[in-house]
Amino acid sequence: MRCAIDLESHLVKTAELYAPGRKGADAVSWLLEDYPRLVREIRELRKRVDQLDQEGAELDSILEELRQIADRIHQL
Repeated sequence: MRCAIDLESHLVKTAELYAPGRKGADAVSWLLEDYPRLVREIRELRKRVDQLDQEGAELDSILEELRQIADRIHQL
């Protein structure tokens, strides 16, 4: 199903910037069709960043423990 919508020209030009090789309504359609994939990928990346933050915090904790062990050994 196709329906005509009235868009401001700057919105169409913006869509054309993000949809290489496409013009006008084709660019807007492509952008709208691609949007769910983009949102999904952003969510996955945010989850991965959170995971990396957790891993970094765990490594910091382990590093601190190793420093304390090294200090104890050095005191012997």
